[in-house]
Amino acid sequence: MDFSPILLDTVVIVGKNEENARRDKRTLAAFRPRRLELFASGEKALAFLVANRVDVVLLDSQLEDMDGLQFLRLTRRDMRLKDVPVVMVTASSQRDKVLDAIAVGCAGYILRPYSEETFAKHVLRACQVERVTEIERQQIEDAREMVAMGNFDDAIEAFEEIISEQNMAQKYYDMGCRCLVRQKYGQAIIAFKKAIKINDLFAEAYKGLADAYKGKGEIEPFKRYMQKAAEVHAQFNRMDETKELFLEILKYDANTPNPFNSLGVKLRKSGDLAGALHAYGQALALTPEDENIHFNMSKAYYFMGDTDRAKASVEKALHLNAGFDEGRKLYRKLFGREYPRQAEAPAAGDAISRAAHSMRDL
Repeated sequence: MDFSPILLDTVVIVGKNEENARRDKRTLAAFRPRRLELFASGEKALAFLVANRVDVVLLDSQLEDMDGLQFLRLTRRDMRLKDVPVVMVTASSQRDKVLDAIAVGCAGYILRPYSEETFAKHVLRACQVERVTEIERQQIEDAREMVAMGNFDDAIEAFEEIISEQNMAQKYYDMGCRCLVRQKYGQAIIAFKKAIKINDLFAEAYKGLADAYKGKGEIEPFKRYMQKAAEVHAQFNRMDETKELFLEILKYDANTPNPFNSLGVKLRKSGDLAGALHAYGQALALTPEDENIHFNMSKAYYFMGDTDRAKASVEKALHLNAGFDEGRKLYRKLFGREYPRQAEAPAAGDAISRAAHSMRDL
């Protein structure tokens, strides 16, 4: 099988099984990659990925220092690596394992032993899906130029057209769910990745809309779309971008909600307690003196069964605001007694400001 028209510059194979790595290397030879690197250590592989541009990673289920899923999680959490296609190549066909890999964000799932045709199909799909098309890039750039030139109405129309693709993202998401039910895991991965790629544009589109409305002097829609952009960045764990947008909105509205805390509330209510706690941790990096976030963390720990951390978090919330009624109720539930400090009613302005920075997880 000749894959010479397919250009792969650098490919990385990660796994501790030497025989599997040799088989993958032989199969990849048909693609004629310029550079092929093999790693048994996940830590060493991650260091290489950070320092080098890579077209695709082939990941086995077991590494010397971690398992494949842990490695995949680390790549998806690192903003420098989130767009690197990672294809699982493993003998594990358990449905739960496949679903976990999809949920974390793998770009393909190849079962051993595989045929060259199956291998090629998954690798090619992974590379194609991960790359944002030039048309999408050009749409964003054209709209930005309109803002720079003062053509705000045209820019708004262009950005709204990009945002309207959200319906298509939902269609891809639904398609992925249907594929999962039929155990068509490869097709499910492609559908979910397409949905994510479309959604990934929304932050830039929302930010562009905000800039256009700001140029027109319409501050309310400016704030609304800046908040949406911040929420998308928070969803993808982009701390720097989220912080920048959040601080910009605060210049115009001191009562704007902390986007990471809002995300945490949504995740907690959907049952993703670990994800909620991570989001709350990020929220504290933006507003560390917010009792609402500590209260939300306490509830998440409580639902996870971690009573000690739940107690510590609610104590932090009440240390910041002893008059926090919801916090005192939770303290009473966790400790079986009243909070020992006298409740002090905070100044009206302080109370409003603190409450506005967060959304209580009630």
